[in-house]
Amino acid sequence: MKWDNIIKPAEIMTEEQAKAYMDSRKTDSYQLLDVRLHEEYEEQHLPGATLVPLNELMEGAGDLDPEKPTIVYCRSGGRSRAAGQWLVEQGFKEVYDISSNIVDWLGIQLEGEYDYDLNLIKKDAEFPGAFALAYAMEEGLQKFYLELEKNETDEKKRAIYRQLAGYEDLHKENLKKGFEATQGKEFDSEMALNIHGDVIEGGDLNKKSPFAIVSKMKSIRDIYSLSLAIEAQSFDLYVRLANKAEQEDSKALFLEMADEEKTHMNYVSEELSKHLKEVA
Repeated sequence: MKWDNIIKPAEIMTEEQAKAYMDSRKTDSYQLLDVRLHEEYEEQHLPGATLVPLNELMEGAGDLDPEKPTIVYCRSGGRSRAAGQWLVEQGFKEVYDISSNIVDWLGIQLEGEYDYDLNLIKKDAEFPGAFALAYAMEEGLQKFYLELEKNETDEKKRAIYRQLAGYEDLHKENLKKGFEATQGKEFDSEMALNIHGDVIEGGDLNKKSPFAIVSKMKSIRDIYSLSLAIEAQSFDLYVRLANKAEQEDSKALFLEMADEEKTHMNYVSEELSKHLKEVA
């Protein structure tokens, strides 16, 4: 007797299909589930993934929504298959299994513990506090790009740094408009920066010398690759902050910022692709 006749497996997704699926949807419309161990997650994981090890998942851990599409992955496909079958049996409506090796993933993998940087804000923070953090993160990255431009001598590379810094301006303007629309008053950017200091989205880059980073940027491809890594880390952090947030308006804000980071990642990817075609 075949087990598939008894236990319905999750639908298989390739890496390309999973990436296209997530790129075309809002972050809050699906769940990306990592069922490996905590140590494996810390070594590398996909941006925006929620960690629930397989053994913990099957003991009922994980605050998952059975009504949302759930995409499961592990290291080589075995655990994700088991997790997918278990979720289907638990009544999850739509379950997909990225059954191949995570090393083959076409997107960007990140490092770090699941709780990394979540101490930036309290889980019960009200909307203004969450908003101030998001604004400070965007401001921090913009300053970072401008510092890199200042330390660069090649004009083409400087232009790209200015372009990337300009995108953070758009993020900040969108944040301000959103604050004024929901709160009915003007946003105090100085207050936000005074509270959160030099926090930067995408990890603690403030401790790294801009000159040291610029010296490693041997090509335009290196710059776009750096930007992709930063934006992926930012997306990952916003998703985890949303998962932690208890206030619904704060959760919605972090998810909105995660979607903006996803859009920015796609834009940078397109720019990198165009550059590679030009130099081919």
